[in-house]
Amino acid sequence: MLEQINTYIDRGLRLLLTLFMAVMIIAVVWQVFTRFVLNDPANFTDELSRYLLMWIGILGGAYTFSIKRHLALELLLSRYEEQGKLVLTIVTNLFVIFLSSVAFIYGGYLLVSSTLSNGQISPGIAIAGKHLLVGYIYLVVPISGALITYFSLLDILKAVYLLAGSRTHKVSHLS
Repeated sequence: MLEQINTYIDRGLRLLLTLFMAVMIIAVVWQVFTRFVLNDPANFTDELSRYLLMWIGILGGAYTFSIKRHLALELLLSRYEEQGKLVLTIVTNLFVIFLSSVAFIYGGYLLVSSTLSNGQISPGIAIAGKHLLVGYIYLVVPISGALITYFSLLDILKAVYLLAGSRTHKVSHLS
């Protein structure tokens, strides 16, 4: 069941990142066209592409974490046998959970709440005549933190399951 949820989250992230990339490319092309061909640059495209790049970078980090393409401790892991690798995976993911909880989730919450309470607006982007509040742009930080925490918890559960299975196998093998 967790694997199915994980698959849906991965697909959703991949689709969202692809959509954001496509919209960003269109915005940049439109900006170049309006600036150099029409001599009347579109005001919103600069901010839109900047915000999309921020979302792509931060959400992309969470997605990269989910598919295990992030920087890993391969050099350190190669020194241990299977059980040592599993224990190191658990310890590393506990550290990642701590950092993502403090920096991304809690820090992101503080960032979002302070910019929303201050009413900071994005001057270039208006939807239905109302300027976009920058706090909504910053929601990517706690969202990515929650995703990284979720993926780390999954890794811990897998490692604990494998560790328990290998110990059970060794005990049953000895008797």
